[in-house]
Amino acid sequence: MTNSYILNKINELTCWVSNNQSIILIHIFNIVSAILIITIGVLISRIISNGIRHILLVRNIEITVADFLSGLIRYSIVACVISAALGRIGIQSTSLITVLGAASLAVGLALQGSLANLAAGVLLITFYPCRAGEFVDIGGVSGSIIKIEVFSTTLKSYDGKIIILPNSKIISSVIVNFSREQIRCNEFTINVAYEANIDKVIKLLREVVESDKRVLKDREIQIGLNEINTSSMKFIVRCWCKTDDLQNVYWDLLKDFKIMLDNNNFSIPYFRNIKN
Repeated sequence: MTNSYILNKINELTCWVSNNQSIILIHIFNIVSAILIITIGVLISRIISNGIRHILLVRNIEITVADFLSGLIRYSIVACVISAALGRIGIQSTSLITVLGAASLAVGLALQGSLANLAAGVLLITFYPCRAGEFVDIGGVSGSIIKIEVFSTTLKSYDGKIIILPNSKIISSVIVNFSREQIRCNEFTINVAYEANIDKVIKLLREVVESDKRVLKDREIQIGLNEINTSSMKFIVRCWCKTDDLQNVYWDLLKDFKIMLDNNNFSIPYFRNIKN
């Protein structure tokens, strides 16, 4: 490749730029305008969605609904902004729709997960199987719900882990809501040796339960011999308390049951391996 050839190409390019200078400037202006439209539009969508969320919360709207609606509005504005930016650089919305229509199968397959999550998010907001602040188990994943968004739901586990679940997975899974009811039942299994007096064990277990002020006395306290197995007698104790007290009541009563059994010389059976 000779130097004269290179110089000719440079001259041709220079001439083309000179002859089409106005067109080039228009395209550059349109590209810069499209970038500014997207940047400003995303910023405005964030401001509007945060403002709507604040207004909804001030009006005592459920935080789950506020988060979902503000997120939906934000994504809708961003979609409109992108459409306007594409139109600015010469891609008209009708042309875009035509292209998407021609590739509808591919687009549908690519977006089916997102669309499923969006539909599931609408169902979560409509039927309220869980709300922000509630502790739930979803398909074996446990945690307190932080927020329900358009496509996903964020949980925080008891040990501080952040868990993000797609909404479609939540709808298709079994949801166990531990916080929805204000009162819940605690159940204990107490094993006692065979030589223990059954009536006395039941009486002492009841005394321990009734002595705890957090146990609801207007709900039935159930205590009974549930099973006689090869090594012990198994007693079941059921009592009700407020959901907020459930775990602490369980720990405290379990400790008091052990102290009661020790004080009354009731032995708790255990297995011991004996080698010949």
